[in-house]
Amino acid sequence: MKTNDEILKIKATALYILKSFTDGVDFIKLFKIMYFAQQENLVKYGRPIFNDTFHALKHGPVPTFLYKCIQALEGRGVQMDVSDMFNKALKVQEAKVFLLEEPDTDELSKAELRILDNAVNKYKDIPSYTLSGKSHDKAWREAYTRAQDDPEKDRISLIEIARAGNANNDIVKYIREKEQLKRTLTL
Repeated sequence: MKTNDEILKIKATALYILKSFTDGVDFIKLFKIMYFAQQENLVKYGRPIFNDTFHALKHGPVPTFLYKCIQALEGRGVQMDVSDMFNKALKVQEAKVFLLEEPDTDELSKAELRILDNAVNKYKDIPSYTLSGKSHDKAWREAYTRAQDDPEKDRISLIEIARAGNANNDIVKYIREKEQLKRTLTL
């Protein structure tokens, strides 16, 4: 389960992206912008912007927790208590997400805001199906291939995301050490 701080960070990230789309945005574009921003932050700084696990679905990487919250707001999928945090912030209608509340930018660092701005500016005018194809990078392909044998293996690791973004070996090593430490502390 996500901590309250992790949920607030995911929410702030999604809302910050959504503020650039006055007429709402479809799920695919939102999720792909989040993926590419996450990837850029991993490559540059060795850390994720937000703590949500990407899974390799048909149309590319999907941030699972946020997707489940959006599904709950639509009235489908698993109903989640945390969807209340998103009820006043997002509106979901006809496969599009609309901003109802300003993002809490205090949840995001200046560097993260720059990365998010860069991702929005780079991808907001690209059609969703094109972004979907672009997100079918090496990380997605490996996880999607694994999932054909075992559907539970569709998770894309932070290291896979960073490598697909051409992270150097020092960054990959740094991410690995942080992930190993995190795993050790949660055992």
